[in-house]
Amino acid sequence: MLMTGGQAVVETLDAWGVDVVFGIPGVHTLALYDALYGHPRIRHVTTRHEQGAGFMADGYARASGRVGVALTTTGPAAVNALTPIGEAHAESSPVLLICSGPTDETNGTDAGVLHDMRDQFGTLFSVTGRGQRVSRVEEIPDALSEGFEAMKYGRPRPYIFEVPLDVFKEEADVKIDEPAHRPPHKPEEAALNAAAEMIQSARKPVLIAGGGTQDASDDVIKLAEKLGLPVAVTANGQGAVPADHPLLVRGERMNKCLNEADVVIAVGTRLGFRFEQMWKGTPEKLIHLDIDPEVIGRSFEPDVALIGDAGEGLRGLYARLDGVKTGWDVGDSVPQASGQWEEKPFPELLGVLRDVLDRDAVVVNDMTMISYQARRHFPVYQPRTFLSPTVYGTLGFSMPAAVGAKVACPDKQVVSLCGDGGFMYTATELSTAVQQGVSLPVVLCNDNTYDAIKRAQDRECDGRNIAVELANPDFVMFAQSFGVQSVRVTDGQGFGEALEEALQAEGPTLIEVFLPDYS
Repeated sequence: MLMTGGQAVVETLDAWGVDVVFGIPGVHTLALYDALYGHPRIRHVTTRHEQGAGFMADGYARASGRVGVALTTTGPAAVNALTPIGEAHAESSPVLLICSGPTDETNGTDAGVLHDMRDQFGTLFSVTGRGQRVSRVEEIPDALSEGFEAMKYGRPRPYIFEVPLDVFKEEADVKIDEPAHRPPHKPEEAALNAAAEMIQSARKPVLIAGGGTQDASDDVIKLAEKLGLPVAVTANGQGAVPADHPLLVRGERMNKCLNEADVVIAVGTRLGFRFEQMWKGTPEKLIHLDIDPEVIGRSFEPDVALIGDAGEGLRGLYARLDGVKTGWDVGDSVPQASGQWEEKPFPELLGVLRDVLDRDAVVVNDMTMISYQARRHFPVYQPRTFLSPTVYGTLGFSMPAAVGAKVACPDKQVVSLCGDGGFMYTATELSTAVQQGVSLPVVLCNDNTYDAIKRAQDRECDGRNIAVELANPDFVMFAQSFGVQSVRVTDGQGFGEALEEALQAEGPTLIEVFLPDYS
């Protein structure tokens, strides 16, 4: 069929089941947007900045498990998306960035054309390590499908797809094939047998569930219950085992179990520096299951390496184990809120939040004090319901990512947790939330300070504080200027009432928690 490059991109997205894209049009992507015009199955969400588009695509991907798609034009627009692409890469989130690029004739020539930059594709590729730039319309379907296959069947990390601006407009005879879906990759039989034998002979095995288990939660729980395995979850693995499950271990109990274990089964985790700091030496014996072979052996050399899909690997182990219980007496190890909290008023705020929200509500975090406490103590009950910029650690993630999560999961409650510093990075995406009509409480904890940096200066610079005090707007009036319902609260009761009302609203609501006056 005769198609423009823009049509070839859109029809390939449609073939892969994409139902929403986030972006901002430009003069270099007119043919791409013309192909989206009136499309019966793909919805376009217009954002106010390309960083917002990237974070929304990331939130969409993390909440749904599907590929999130961001569209940008050339040069500054593509580079604006690099921060969310870096965030998605660090957290293993499948975000596809489709951007226009310079023509082959002007690429790298410093010709001074509109949006000219030095090696755009190389700049983007340096962050993701994977992607393609095409040169002809006919290349688009297969090249774009390779990206989807990489994200679906390998480690779910971002992919860059660059189309020269003239190729978007050119026409060619193009055939869009239905994607050839294949089963998930299974670990080798011999490795599964060796792992099962090691677990069966262990006295105190422990399972670590990382972000790669988010779609294998049932398999984690089944194996743990069959053997009486304590399960520790990483920051990105939260929700793989419900917070009130008796086999979940957290805090000091988790550290104790990991250090006493004679076999550690690590699933869907890179076993990064936090585990290196926590373990005394190295695990006695380690079974490492991950879809990415480059992860295995990077921090700890495994006794058995299982390369493959988390669910396939866990089911393979389950079938090989006879169910003899381990030597653990885990008991009720779920930490209680009382006595576990360090920062007031966050215990009360997070307690109210948990009491008001449904079990499957999605909480989207930022780099802010309330979120640091939430990562450690907030009970998470289901997978893909606790989103956080844990590794890359970018500010401004929460609110746009929450918009993306709500677009992905319109029937779930979604809440954004922000600090005043991070909120201002992407505050204009309130406009996107209004335009899309998403019901979204945005909880903004305001102390007019980059508080984490101020505390670090107090500790390490003897209290010499510099560049941390903020001159903020009146956030209630700011939100109202976008047509957003807003309220300022200074106690737990007021917060609970505002949250319940916001969850019933048809559009976004900003709830400012003014920390200096909180009582």
